[in-house]
This record gives sequence, C-alpha cells and structure tokens, in this order.
Amino acid sequence: MADKRILLLDGPLLTAHHWHAGHVRAEGEFTPEPVGLEALAAYLKEHRGSIFYLLADTAEEGFQLEDLPYVQGGDRNALLQRRLGQYYYNTPLSAAMSLGRAATGRRDEKILFAALTRAETFTPWLDTLRAAEANLAGVYSVPLVLAGCVGQLLGAAGPVLLVSLSRGGVRQSFFDGSKLHFSRLSPLATKGLEEVARSSANDSAKIYQYLLAQRQIPRGAALRTVVMAHTAQMPILEEFCRSSGEIQFEFLDLAAAARKLGLKDVPVDSIADDLFIHGLATRTPAQQFAPAADTRIHKLWRIRFALTSAAWLILAACLLYAGKTALNVYELRESIETTKAVADDDRKRYDALLDSLPKAGISPDNLRALIGRFEALNKRTPPMDTLLQHLSLALNDYPRIELSSLSWKIADSIDAGEKSRPPSPAAVGATPAAAAGAVWTVIEINARLPLGMLSEKRAQLELIENFAARLRDPQTDVRILSRPFDIESDKPLKSAGEKAEAQLADAPKFALRIARQM
Repeated sequence: MADKRILLLDGPLLTAHHWHAGHVRAEGEFTPEPVGLEALAAYLKEHRGSIFYLLADTAEEGFQLEDLPYVQGGDRNALLQRRLGQYYYNTPLSAAMSLGRAATGRRDEKILFAALTRAETFTPWLDTLRAAEANLAGVYSVPLVLAGCVGQLLGAAGPVLLVSLSRGGVRQSFFDGSKLHFSRLSPLATKGLEEVARSSANDSAKIYQYLLAQRQIPRGAALRTVVMAHTAQMPILEEFCRSSGEIQFEFLDLAAAARKLGLKDVPVDSIADDLFIHGLATRTPAQQFAPAADTRIHKLWRIRFALTSAAWLILAACLLYAGKTALNVYELRESIETTKAVADDDRKRYDALLDSLPKAGISPDNLRALIGRFEALNKRTPPMDTLLQHLSLALNDYPRIELSSLSWKIADSIDAGEKSRPPSPAAVGATPAAAAGAVWTVIEINARLPLGMLSEKRAQLELIENFAARLRDPQTDVRILSRPFDIESDKPLKSAGEKAEAQLADAPKFALRIARQM
C-alpha cells in the first residue's frame, strides 16, 4: 500500500505530514512564494509514490442546508450542480452531502451544500500538485474529518456542538445525529489559553443564537457543547465555559480521544491537528471538494491498484492450485510406489506357491491357454437339462417302456448325417418350423417293450405311437426311427409262436429321435 501524506493548509503556510500506522510526523513547511512552491514541487517529486491529501483548516468556509425533492440519477446530479452554482458560483471547491430523507410528508432529502469559498488561497498549491502529477486523493476540510469521528467520540446522540483547537484557531462544529450541519473557525490573535477559553465561550453563545434562528435546535432546549482539550488546560477553560440554561458545557480529554481513535502519538497540549490528520488518514470522508481534473491521477492509480490486486489474487490462487496439484501428484506417486511394492510381494508369493506345487508336464502358459479353450467350449455346449427332463417325464408316464441306451448330438438339421427317408405318417405336419441357420439338439434313444407284448403287434404299435405323441410338442420334433417289426407291405409278418420259448433278448425294441431347436 502506498504511503499517506497529508498537506495541512491552515493559513499562509502548508505543512506536510507523513502518516504511518497511527504515527504522524511533520516533514516540512512551505510558503506560497515561488521559493516555497519550488520546495513543495521537489518534495512531491521525492515522494512520487505516495498518496497526498490536502486538508484545509481555514475560516473561508460556507455551509447551506436545504430540503430538496427526492430525485435520482442524472436529474439529481443536475439539481445538485445547479444549487452549488447558485450558492458558490465563484469557487470550484464545493460539494453536496446528503443528510438523509424526512420521515414524514413527501420525504424530501436534506442536503448540506459546503464549499471552501476562497479559491485563490488554494490555487498555487493545486497548480503545483497538478504540475507535479501528484497522486492527490482530494481536498478535505476539518469539519468533514470531524464528521467521521464524532460518532465514536460523542455517540450518535442529538444535537451537539463540538469545540476544538487547532493552529488556525478555535473551531465550533455543529452535529445532529453524527451528521455535520455547520462549522465555524475563529482565528486567534495571541493564541493564549485565556483567549482560547474566552473565544470558546463567546462563540458558543453566538452559534447557539444562530442555530436557534435557523430552527436547527428547538427553542428553550439547552445545547450540548463539548470542549475538546488537554487535561492540564481544562481548569482555565472551565472558568470561562460555564453551563447555563441555554448551553451545557462538557469537557473531553484530547489524549483520551486520540487513544480512542488509534493515534499512537498522544498530544501534549490542546492543539488537535495531529488528531485531524490521523482521522483523515484512517477515516477518509466519502465527500471532498477537489474537481475531477485534480483527482484524475488518483482515480487512475485506484484502477491500476485494483487491477494489480486482482492480478496478485489470481496469482495466489494459481499458486495455491499448483501447490495442491503438486501435493496430489506427490501422494499419487507414493501410492503408485506402494502399489508396485505390494504387487512385487504378491508376485513373489505366487511364484513361491507355484514352485511348491508338483511339477506338471505342461507349462503355466499352455495350461492357461488350455483352460481358456475349455471354458470357451463349455460356453458353446448347449444345456441338455430341459430336453432330458422332458424325456424323463414321458418315461414316468409310460412305465412299460424301458430305456436301453441314449445318445445326443448337435446338428444343423434334424436329418443331418442320415440317409434320406420319408417321415413317418405321425410326424407329418407335426415338425416345428425351423428358422434359417438353426442349430438342433438331437437325442436318439433305444428302448424295449415288455416281453409279454411280444405277440401283440397292434398293442406294440399303439404304445409306441402314444409315447411319441407324449414327447411331441410345438418346440420338440419326435420321429420313430425303428419299430419292433417291419410293417412294410412287401414283408411277411412272423408269429412269435414259432419259437418254443421267448427269451428276454426277444423283447420288442424300437428307436426314437427327439430334436429341439437351440
């Protein structure tokens, strides 16, 4: 942050002060003669990086209170500038300050128009500051500074008149609710303590009459008047400043006020210039009197400072993000190294387990490849459970049929691998429709009938046909491959009675094929 330097103008002399961390140090005095202005220009050049504040403590001040209709935007600015031109047409050092709006009626806005009326007093100093391209924050007055401190010193009570002493004289500033309404500086001839006390008492009485005439205080009410002075000089002030029915005097210790505001260099007398300088540096008023042309460099500095601060913030954020990213990378690398170490340990244990196993005639790689092929083949092997369960349920329903053998296969068609033969009459029209490229699961069974049916040819055919019908459904194709005897027209039928004795091997046999689409 740039250093703050306050240029105090309290008459023909301009005094330069350096403020830093609650300490105020005088750095030089300058006169309005060419020699003094050259010395001021050299001082400004020497401290080119500082922010300068011009603080005026002069008697040439003007204050006007007026209630205006509440407007906003450009209309408000035009109205205020027109009023300033009417009140203070001969000085550019003027400002308008809002004191709030009325609580009733049409709620007009109370405006305080203030100005430094003798512009020629400031002209040589402002010209020098402008020529040196100094970073001038603005032109301020002691009443504006006091307005920022009176709330902390006296509280936000009702009307109060604050009497203070500076090198320029005795100042009486009237506040209502911590808001400035009026201020007056009375120059002193000898600056003796008795003259200060007498001026404080007399001017307070005059200001009371003025405020009463302006209706800023109610008639018959006592005006609270606070005299700010050093403790050692209060007894003399108390002799002259006696309370009455119109004015109630109170005394405020200047040293205690300085400590309350944060001033580290406690004043040794009743001169409050250092307190005003400290208040300007720490509680800079929002309003000031300098034209925009005189504060142009300060506005550019503020823009540059804001951009620089934003750049530093962005850089700090980038550095923090980069640091966080670097920490994450470091932690990730540690995690990788730990994972590698765990993997190496697992690999060593795995190799040790392999070495402890009996040696096989196949390498681990070939064994893994073989297992992979087996798993692939196993996935391609269709499940036989459904078709076998279907056959089992049919055998349960026909217990006279005894299963001799069973074989299964996967085929692209039901008749794959067989010589062309006409389908049985029972299978005609009952074969499920096969989709193009369909694959079939085929089971061929060999079974035999009871030996007691050897001579009952018609019963054999009926039992075999019923069994085939039991197996057949919309998803299952059933075909009879062979019967216990030939039923073709060119073959003779043989009677079982030709043999002397029937053997188990002579039991009627037949073959059946079941097929279901995968």
